[in-house]
Amino acid sequence: MRWGRRASALAVVAGMAGLRAAGAQSVTVSVPVVNDSISPAPPILVEGTPGAPSLGPYSLSLEVALEPQFRAPIIIRAAAAMTLSVQADSLLPEATRVFFRGRLIDGQGQVLREDIRSFTVRSWLRLISPTRRSNDVLFTRQPQFVWSSAGITLPPGPWQYTLSIVNTRTGQVDQKYGVNDTSFVLPTALEACTSYSWRLTARAVNGGSKDQITIASPGTFVIQTAECPTATIFYQNFPNPFGHGGSSDVTCFWFDLARDADVKLTIYDIRLRVVRSVIPGPGSSRFTAGAYGRQGSSGGGCDARFSWDGRDNNGRPVPSGVYIAAFEADGVRTTKKILFLGQ
Repeated sequence: MRWGRRASALAVVAGMAGLRAAGAQSVTVSVPVVNDSISPAPPILVEGTPGAPSLGPYSLSLEVALEPQFRAPIIIRAAAAMTLSVQADSLLPEATRVFFRGRLIDGQGQVLREDIRSFTVRSWLRLISPTRRSNDVLFTRQPQFVWSSAGITLPPGPWQYTLSIVNTRTGQVDQKYGVNDTSFVLPTALEACTSYSWRLTARAVNGGSKDQITIASPGTFVIQTAECPTATIFYQNFPNPFGHGGSSDVTCFWFDLARDADVKLTIYDIRLRVVRSVIPGPGSSRFTAGAYGRQGSSGGGCDARFSWDGRDNNGRPVPSGVYIAAFEADGVRTTKKILFLGQ
């Protein structure tokens, strides 16, 4: 009887061990995620933990689908191991929710565990500059073009880009280049005083015929030089607001003159009292046709002659608040609102 009780106890212990082994079964699907989205061609890892040896041999499977029911998987893989590494050989559709299902399967073909994940595929390609606005004005004939693309693996990557510069007037491609990087400075100058758009094709070199995308710029850009501005324009000052706690202690003014003209640029307070005369200032108020306020060949930055530091004509700091910049030149009269944060 003692032997029988001991044998029974051993059987119970063995059974509990088997339950613990069975309870340890697991499967996990891992995909790299950045900002809640995944690459169009991500590395996928399925890892499993087997249960009791008597239920083996175990295997793993992976299915990738565009709908949660997995009725038409676009990727199906399996491995007789507890690690399954899968590399997509074509791009997943951008801005689409994709579903991943990993399964742990026993020796009889029964599904013991499964893990389902879903992620949104990030955009394949995004144009950054120029033409962030509907119509950019560039002050260099050899501008830099910048874009970004989602990282992809090999295969189907790497990316190969084709940059095309289109003359807006003729609709023809003036320049075309093959590029391997995500920025490019034109080696050949564009025509001054001419409007252009651009488009970019990104192609996964080791992918299929569908693994490519072409995006056209949302607007146009004009190559403008000091010799031939297209119109007399007074731009919004920048930064705005400025002053204490802002990005700069001064604000800058840009303007273009289509022809030689006398220029007047005056800062008023909200009661329309003169605060500061920017032009005429220390120099002449007569300017030849051209673009003013920029610095350097890239046409960016701020010319200190056409800026305001929040002081009046006597050099005294003015109170924080709303001010008005009034511009007059070449028959153009316009105003811009300025928000000064104080000193």
